[in-house]
Amino acid sequence: MSRNFELLNQGSHQSVTVQTPTRIASRSKSDLSNDYAQWVGNLPEEMFLAGLWRIIQHRWRTIVTFALLVVLIVVTASLLMKAQYEAVGKVVFHRENDSGVLGFKGMDTSLVEDPEDRAAIDTQIGILETDALAMQVINDLHLDKNPKFTGRAEQSGNEERLVKLIHKNLKISKLKGTRLIEIRFRSTDPRLAADVVNQLSNSYVDQYYKSEFQASTQISEFLAGQLKELQGKVEQSRQKLIDYQKENGMFGLDDKQNIVTAKLDDLNRGLTAAEADRVQKEVNYRLARSGRPELIAKLEPGNLVTKLRAQLADLENQMAQASVQLGPAHVKIIELSKQIAQVRQSVDAEVRRIDEQITYDYKSALERERMLRAALEVQKQAADKLNANAIQSDILRHEFETNRKLYEDLLQKQKEVSISSSLKSSNIWIVDPARPPRLPTEPNILRNFALSLLFGMFGGVLLAFGLTKVNEKIITLEQAEIASPLPSLGVVPLLGAKNRNGASAQLKDANGSVKPELVSSLQPMSLAAESYKAIVTAILLSHRAHPAVILVTSSLPGEGKTTVSTNLAIALARLRRRVLLVDTDLRRPSVHRAMRLSAITGLGTLLRKPAALDEVLASCPDVPNLFVLPAGPINVSEDTELLVSSFKDLVDRWRIQFDHIIIDTPPILAMTDAVRMSVEADSVILVIRAGQVAKKEFLRAQDLLLKVNARLTGFVLNGEDLNSPQFRNYYGYYGKGQSKCLGEGA
Repeated sequence: MSRNFELLNQGSHQSVTVQTPTRIASRSKSDLSNDYAQWVGNLPEEMFLAGLWRIIQHRWRTIVTFALLVVLIVVTASLLMKAQYEAVGKVVFHRENDSGVLGFKGMDTSLVEDPEDRAAIDTQIGILETDALAMQVINDLHLDKNPKFTGRAEQSGNEERLVKLIHKNLKISKLKGTRLIEIRFRSTDPRLAADVVNQLSNSYVDQYYKSEFQASTQISEFLAGQLKELQGKVEQSRQKLIDYQKENGMFGLDDKQNIVTAKLDDLNRGLTAAEADRVQKEVNYRLARSGRPELIAKLEPGNLVTKLRAQLADLENQMAQASVQLGPAHVKIIELSKQIAQVRQSVDAEVRRIDEQITYDYKSALERERMLRAALEVQKQAADKLNANAIQSDILRHEFETNRKLYEDLLQKQKEVSISSSLKSSNIWIVDPARPPRLPTEPNILRNFALSLLFGMFGGVLLAFGLTKVNEKIITLEQAEIASPLPSLGVVPLLGAKNRNGASAQLKDANGSVKPELVSSLQPMSLAAESYKAIVTAILLSHRAHPAVILVTSSLPGEGKTTVSTNLAIALARLRRRVLLVDTDLRRPSVHRAMRLSAITGLGTLLRKPAALDEVLASCPDVPNLFVLPAGPINVSEDTELLVSSFKDLVDRWRIQFDHIIIDTPPILAMTDAVRMSVEADSVILVIRAGQVAKKEFLRAQDLLLKVNARLTGFVLNGEDLNSPQFRNYYGYYGKGQSKCLGEGA
């Protein structure tokens, strides 16, 4: 806990944006692969646009060169082209309607465009594009002898070529939302272009007139023949009807004068009523036959039976009361008994009377129904006989009426056709004749220039994008973050002799060589030194316990892993930690040169013979608490195997004496030393050089480390341009002027 506070207090005065990575040391390769898929799937659109803009900035010369080349070709071709003039004419087409003057077809003036209307206009456009109409225009204008049309001397006999020339320069289309057909023709002669359009329009209209007139003539001749035949049929059918009516005496016979039919209807209605009356009375008759007085009483509401039964009930009630109060031999009891007997006799007599009346009514209704049914049957026979004679009469009358109606309709149509054929009326006419254009349509140099510039820039961007994808290098932090699920530990600015920010002037030694490896020592207040402090903070905070062994490696040689190693060691030593910087790149050791130390003794000495660590270590006077173990005298073939085999023991010994051990290793893709040593490190840092390492090489290096379960903490982007917007965004606190100042040192 105290170390964390010490670290944070040490950097509290520095306004540096630190990205704290997620700890991934204990995560497997499959977890990182899943993170990578999710990472790429959630990339915002702004990141893609930013990447595209960086490609444009990086390859703007390619884009401009491609665009200028396209513009040059198009403008040159436009200047060498012959001027083309386009004449325009318009004709209107109205679909025929069934309603019109005298009943014949007229023009459909409705404004609503339906599928039939569009189909009719498309048909007319197809007629305008026929070879026959084009050949007629060629013959009328003698285009076969016109060199302005043929492009040669006088030609004859090559009709197919001339027709193709017409169609090549002819364009016919429908104006949207109207019934106007637009005819366009291009030619090097403006007068010839207008003449072709006008002649085509006139020939088209004349052809339509002729076809309409021929159709009307044919229809008229056909109708005349049909009328003559129908006239004979009408006369013949009429004579047959008259003769039949005379033979059967059926003059003036119709439905209103037909007494037999009327009488049949009356009898039918009477029989229906009689049946209903008989059914009702049969119901009463069956009730009367039941002999139940209460049912008979219901047949005639308010009749005498009902009254007598009420009187009888009253007497019986009195009899019951008197029997209780008086004895059976009382006079009143005897009197009431007599009255009850008389009333009962009256009820029975009235019931018999009603029964006889109902029986009589039922038999009367039954007899009436029988008589009406017999009369109906007799009348049906009379009606059948009449209908048998009238059927043939109706057939003859219908035949006569049909022939007469057909004859009248055809006679009217013949008159209409005769009138319409004499009128020069058409559904097509010319509304805007073509005029010779004053200005050429092609070439339109301004339009061609604008389009060529637009397509040139677009094509240049595509070319730049393609070239970038063919040789895709990781240039910016965003590209590295897209390519890898590893967290970014920080960005290191570009410090070189030719860097335009001028920061390298303070990093030269006595011999004039640039020493970016010591920027944290020589320029502790520079932006480069601040970036290493941010990286140290990210590494320490990415682990619960501060990592002791930090292994720094890269994919390829020359990516700056030694520079990062030395500066990380200096930054950690300034936190008052005992730091050991070890150079394990035995093939190309460079730590001793970076730290300006002697390589007489070092790691090679420690590997080949027993020696105390203090004897081979070198200290840095300018950086207290920093100790360096250079490669020393080495034998590559022997020392490399010794180092890998005894690396774990060495690390265990170093952990006891130092707080942090920074190990500078060989590149991963070139040698396997770093991969084998990475399993003993608490934190593995992968350094990538902007603009040097390809995406596939970066991913390959990660894959090699993940396969051995190395504790990958993240990556460091080295060599970012100090003036780039990406670097300013990463360290966004500093303004442009302040960045340069900090880059030069303070």
